[in-house]
Amino acid sequence: MTKPAIATAQALLQVTMLLMRSFSANMRRGSEEGLEPAQVGILMHIGMQVCTLSELAQHLSVRLPTVSRSVSVLVNAGLIKRWTPEDNRRISLLDLTIAGRKKLTNFKNLADQHVVSILAPLTSVERTQVDVALKNLIKVMKP
Repeated sequence: MTKPAIATAQALLQVTMLLMRSFSANMRRGSEEGLEPAQVGILMHIGMQVCTLSELAQHLSVRLPTVSRSVSVLVNAGLIKRWTPEDNRRISLLDLTIAGRKKLTNFKNLADQHVVSILAPLTSVERTQVDVALKNLIKVMKP
């Protein structure tokens, strides 16, 4: 690895940590009361695709009992529903309820506003540079 490559990696990790810390602090201030960051991650994944509990645990890199407890809390809160498909009674699928979709949409809007406020000091040229860099990162990171 070259020194410039290491410096880029370190800068990306620093930005990621700062952004996550900022999101967590914003959530603790009550912008999305009642949800922990991990629960938001669960809602976001299920919002992208219906999945099984095992698939969710694998995606989050956690053990099944851990994600099961978190999902139960979100089911009890009316944000997630569990259901069994007619063609395979051995599995249980997870999907967002209407309330869960509204909560997720609200969170995404608040997150967008939060990031917009963070980026506000950037000039138009700097914002364009960030956009180009992010598009490149997305391209190389997509599975």
